[in-house]
Amino acid sequence: MGHSHDHAHGHHHHGDAAIGWAVVVNLALTAAQIAGGYAADSTALIADGIHNLSDALALVLAFGARRLSRRAATPDWSYGWGRAEIVAAFVNYLALIGISVWLAVEALSRLADPPQVAGGLVMGLAAFALVVDLATAALVFRASKDSANIRAAFLHNLADAAVSVAVILGGALIWAFGWNLADPILTLAISAVIGWHIAMEIGPVFRTLMLAAPPGSDPGAVLSALRDLPGVADAHHLHLWQIDEKRAAASVHLVVDGGNHFAVTRAARDMLAHRFAIPHATIEIEPPEGCADHKAHDHP
Repeated sequence: MGHSHDHAHGHHHHGDAAIGWAVVVNLALTAAQIAGGYAADSTALIADGIHNLSDALALVLAFGARRLSRRAATPDWSYGWGRAEIVAAFVNYLALIGISVWLAVEALSRLADPPQVAGGLVMGLAAFALVVDLATAALVFRASKDSANIRAAFLHNLADAAVSVAVILGGALIWAFGWNLADPILTLAISAVIGWHIAMEIGPVFRTLMLAAPPGSDPGAVLSALRDLPGVADAHHLHLWQIDEKRAAASVHLVVDGGNHFAVTRAARDMLAHRFAIPHATIEIEPPEGCADHKAHDHP
């Protein structure tokens, strides 16, 4: 077990440099695309740049979370710093909602009277973005194998590569046929892609902030499993919540009729950890008096 733990930390340290370079490259790309978008009068290019900025911010959050997660828990910060990423991610998603709406409004205003767009510049910067997106995906691929957060950023970069291909095609239509309407249409499409990403990912973040049960958990099944343990007459007052991306916790009251309370508590902890992936459990032992009342008034 100790060897495995050290090996994982080695992977974390190895991936930091790659993630750092990916952040720098994506921030440089964002600046180039937004500046080029204003120069070419292309909202699609600006939208693609903002989309890349969202991925750079996601990588910054992932990088920061990896560093903060190495801090030991303290009496004041008993769960450590794992939830810092959750808070920052939620703020980031709220900002992206505002950006997505702004892009859509800008695109709609241009549909009636699309401006002249420098198609060649749009194609050049979008092609550059495609190369950067693929390079970033390659940089973080190794780190994505042991982190769901980095894996999400990796998949975002692949999606950005597809968006860049679409912007290249739009620039080609403008350059070859003067079809300036392609730019606001592409902007609307990119705004929709950003909105889709937010809709897919903000739910779990919000659940964690609200101390909801871990996704896919079944509180009823947990209570049934606890009640089936030898020596347990009843289980009630169960609370399940997500500490951070990788850690879940529970608190529960067990009604125990005599026997070895320590053995019952240990069996409950082991069962929660191995069967339900809940390694942090607070268990209170109660005598059987009032057991029927608990069953009548308990939540699932």
